Amino acid sequence: MSTPDAAAAQPQQDPASPDATQFAPDSETEDIVEAQRVAEGTAGAAADEDVVDPVVVATEREVVLQRSVRYGRILIVGLVLGAVVAMLASLLFPVGENADYTLGQAAGFMALIGGAIGLFLGGLLALILGVVARRSSGRGVAIQSDVR
Repeated sequence: MSTPDAAAAQPQQDPASPDATQFAPDSETEDIVEAQRVAEGTAGAAADEDVVDPVVVATEREVVLQRSVRYGRILIVGLVLGAVVAMLASLLFPVGENADYTLGQAAGFMALIGGAIGLFLGGLLALILGVVARRSSGRGVAIQSDVR
């Protein structure tokens, strides 16, 4: 899911508009608050003061939901898989007796080459998955609640 651009202007809505819905606290909420006051020993003092109940303004907005690919994870998996496959492939071929390199050197060199190939293929896969993921977008309703 992508986030909106911080530089883009966000639409502001008047809390008194007909789209906003106001909720008043119910009796259960008032009972909980009164129980907390009794527990604190301020039940009598709080009854004398004017207590302002919080007003919750809920605004519903239609938003666009977009999927995205985690490129870094796919690249790392491609790199590791390519290196491991290349190292295992280097173990299948024997090293000659008069060779100027050892089996460990051959496996390390093949890991470098395989890692580079795996990184390239992982990047290509990530780009293809990114294009496919952008096609599947949906719409949803986001509810923003402001307590005053």
